[in-house]
Amino acid sequence: MATQDKLDILLKWFKDNQVEYEQESIDIRIKDGSFGVYALKNLPSKKTVVKIPKENILSIRTTGIANILDDESIEGGCSLALAVLYEMYQGKDSPWYGYLQSLPVCEDLPIFWSDTEKSYFKGTEMEHAVENDLQDLKDDYEDIVKPLLVKYPDVFPTEHFTFEQFQKVTTLVASRAFEVDAYHENAMVPFADIFNHRSGNEHVHFETDFEVCDACGALEYCEHQYLQFLENDDNSENDQEMEGSEGEWSDDDDDDDGEEEEGPLKDLEQMELEGIDFWKEEDDDDDNKKDTCDMVLDRAAKKNEELFNTYGDHPSITLLNKYGFCYDNNPNDYISVSEDNVVDLCLAVTKEMLRSEHKTMDDEALDALAVDRTRPRWEFFLLNESILCPSAEDEEQDMNEDDYEEDDDEHGHGHDNNDNDDDHEHDQDGGCCGGDDERGHQQGKSYFANVEGLYEDTLTCLLHIMFVEQSQFDKFIKDTQHAVDYFEKMASGKKMADQWKMKKCVYQVCKALSEHRRQDYLDPQGKWISVQDDFETRKKTTNKREYYALTCRMNEKKIIEKSIDYYDTMIQQCKPPTGSSGTKRKSNAKKIRKTK
Repeated sequence: MATQDKLDILLKWFKDNQVEYEQESIDIRIKDGSFGVYALKNLPSKKTVVKIPKENILSIRTTGIANILDDESIEGGCSLALAVLYEMYQGKDSPWYGYLQSLPVCEDLPIFWSDTEKSYFKGTEMEHAVENDLQDLKDDYEDIVKPLLVKYPDVFPTEHFTFEQFQKVTTLVASRAFEVDAYHENAMVPFADIFNHRSGNEHVHFETDFEVCDACGALEYCEHQYLQFLENDDNSENDQEMEGSEGEWSDDDDDDDGEEEEGPLKDLEQMELEGIDFWKEEDDDDDNKKDTCDMVLDRAAKKNEELFNTYGDHPSITLLNKYGFCYDNNPNDYISVSEDNVVDLCLAVTKEMLRSEHKTMDDEALDALAVDRTRPRWEFFLLNESILCPSAEDEEQDMNEDDYEEDDDEHGHGHDNNDNDDDHEHDQDGGCCGGDDERGHQQGKSYFANVEGLYEDTLTCLLHIMFVEQSQFDKFIKDTQHAVDYFEKMASGKKMADQWKMKKCVYQVCKALSEHRRQDYLDPQGKWISVQDDFETRKKTTNKREYYALTCRMNEKKIIEKSIDYYDTMIQQCKPPTGSSGTKRKSNAKKIRKTK
């Protein structure tokens, strides 16, 4: 709980640690038990409102246990959580006491909710995420923290470094840390974390020079970069000498080598003897060269307006899991479906297609035939996914590989072409084409529908391959370029024979996936509670946790409803093309449609 006493101590800490902000422009106020930053006057866009020296942030490099974290090779969020917990344990002896005392004990995240409160998440993306996060924390504590308590009992007393304390501090790190630079990595940045979140139309953003020396954090040229330069220069000269030599050393080569070894050392020593500071900038502008983390206005702000930052374009599941809140109609929300469900529905639709071709075949034989037709298509997609559905990372990597290939013959670089191998794992019986794991625990990947209810391109591409005509698929097998050309024609809107049949199957699977996902949200009596009913329930609740859980639930239900409606409409539109002349066949087609 934010109090005036805590704020007074914090403001003094800012002053003592050169945290700069214009006190006539902004101030910190207490509202609803927490701090917020407000404009004291109209402020222009692009104005820097806060400057925090990097030397005063709390990171794995600045903490008192930096040496232990480095020696034990502890990285990631766990290392920063340990740093914060250690500094808290130091109390007033910590250089960051004035800052740390202003923080809440923990953030009210779902990992602290009771089982009854967690039941609000039934069916949502949060349902398994909460338990997974809690288990990850327990694993980190057992595997990383506990061994430290044994090895360094004087530094990490057991009574203070309990799992409960570690869990609480982790929520502060998850909700407040900023990615600072290559040296500090993620860190606690005093003052920057006071700006509250707004998604869209926020006022400020976080600025920092990320490219610093990863060994010492220097913004300007440092000894590590100098030594690296010498090493690279030596390697470059050695390469040139090897390329120019005929296998014999000359006296000139020996003389050059002697000069190369002695020259730079004499120059450096002479500079030191003369008292020259070769790290000093010519203009000696210390203010401009001081390395800071800045909060900069993206847009103008009005007097008495609260200044908001944004924590990023996150879905409700991330906002609730990391920051403890979410909001209505989040454009970043999604729903996921498991790979196993996709396989099952593809098999079911394929089986019905085969039934019309083999009317006398029994169900067991049809099941086997459906697997035989589905498996090679699925495997073809997995092998060629990066080609058919390239991600931004794939395209960037391809461009880099092309650049390297131009130099391969000249420089002799070798490159591994297996960087895009798919992450899927398959069992001996076909892997993806089988399995009955529950959603959230499946070994395969998940596919996603966006806030409009439309499934991602990767899934729709997969489904098109699953239901394309066999003759067309045979061409894909012979040459993947046929598949690339096929999808490019489809994307351009060019009509292809019997395309409507394939698309209908695709839309049927997508609709069925959403209908199956809809079952996860049913109440204990198997009833679907409408979004409007959830909204009415939320209006009556006084429990903030229930409020946010219902918000998350409503957002996802809206996606489900949109998805089912959209794909149902698309299915209805998938009909055989009609002829252009007034033939009897066209007339019959009209009569058939009319009688439906």
